[in-house]
Amino acid sequence: MKKAKKIRSYSDYTLDALREICGIDNTHQDLALFQAPVPPSELLEQLLRRNKTLPLNSEKARSELLITPVLVEWISRNPKKLQYFSGNTFDVVPEKALKGRCDFLFTKHFSLNIVAPVVAMFEAKDDNVDHWYGQCGAEMYAARVFNEMTNEPYRIIYGAVTDGHEWVFLRLEENMLLIDEERYYLKDLPSLLGALQTIIDFYE
Repeated sequence: MKKAKKIRSYSDYTLDALREICGIDNTHQDLALFQAPVPPSELLEQLLRRNKTLPLNSEKARSELLITPVLVEWISRNPKKLQYFSGNTFDVVPEKALKGRCDFLFTKHFSLNIVAPVVAMFEAKDDNVDHWYGQCGAEMYAARVFNEMTNEPYRIIYGAVTDGHEWVFLRLEENMLLIDEERYYLKDLPSLLGALQTIIDFYE
């Protein structure tokens, strides 16, 4: 019998571990994120055209060359609404392995440090995005716990797992991780940016 993998940090979490350790179940649901298309800037289109000509054979490369430009565009269109953090350690409840590095973390307050409320966690991957809902869900749950510990009880946290080309959005609400039935793609930037805009609008 194969021994279960020990959960040491966010990256070890699966959906089963999230249910067993944190009491968070999961289901697929239409999150209805896309409300209206948001045309990309000429700068974003130029950056992505150029970046796609470079080797994209690692998680780091996809994160830097495909994902970061989209997120920077998203944040720059909404100044002072969400603060962006990349590659920060976010240790919240170490005894539950809710610790480790997060690819992208967003807070509602504009600060140079991570302060509550944390409202979104995005994970960059270089393989099948479906394998990583557990990790992203654990980070989202940790964000909610962090908010509660600092008297900023934001109950709904958004997340996403992406390989740069394909994006799947998640929403943590009560004890359920909702996995969006709709998928968004880099080749359809207006729809992707529209979905991201809906998340920012939710927190206004």
